[in-house]
Amino acid sequence: MIDIYALAKNPLVFQKPRTITSAYIDVSGKMGLAQTVLMVQDNITENFGSIKMDNFVVKEKGGFWVLCKAKFKFIRRPYWRDKVVTTSFPADNQLIRLNENTAITTVDGEPIILAKQEACCLSLDRHRPMRLSSLNFPKEGFPDALFTDDFDRFNVKPEEYGYVYEQKVLPQHIDVAHHMNNIEYVKLALNVFSASDLELCNPSELEIHYLGESTEGQTLKIFRADHNGATYMRILDETDRAVFEMKLRMM
Repeated sequence: MIDIYALAKNPLVFQKPRTITSAYIDVSGKMGLAQTVLMVQDNITENFGSIKMDNFVVKEKGGFWVLCKAKFKFIRRPYWRDKVVTTSFPADNQLIRLNENTAITTVDGEPIILAKQEACCLSLDRHRPMRLSSLNFPKEGFPDALFTDDFDRFNVKPEEYGYVYEQKVLPQHIDVAHHMNNIEYVKLALNVFSASDLELCNPSELEIHYLGESTEGQTLKIFRADHNGATYMRILDETDRAVFEMKLRMM
């Protein structure tokens, strides 16, 4: 159990009760994988807003936040209409990077899904990492991390990937940064599975690496590899530059 109500007393923590609505489920009737990433990303965004460190604030300091990596541990997937609590906080300050932790729990604090996301702030002019000290990002007072697993290296050879399909980047894929939204990559990657696969999906681990940006009109190619008991998805642009990678492991 996680003492979510004790955590909520820390000013660096953002906590929000949520309901698994029809917008958050997939064909299984449970919260979908892309929707899980979306819920966690929303909670992180609100967390940064609550500590006055969101993109509106850092833009005035010449920067913008990007998520580099994300990792999720599934104990189970909640069902449609379930009540959950999302708790997010920065767990550290590593000069130019930080790890944000999120727990999706029952209202009593029973863990359902744990997540860790690596973020950094890039300069608006050069797109180079900025020191967190230049943003006055907190240096202390972080709660103990709830999820400490290291990010993995995806040791899959290019020739192991098989081409599945391609997708043009459409206007509805584009977010306020004028690039394809992070969640849209996850959705494209999950299309390597059939609807019947997703209906039976029982995930234990999901890991995402955001590698590049895509803009409206580009054509992306989606690939799949099954390697050492996990499924890997890779997305390349027209120049064969990798813009996204994801790994899904089942229980």
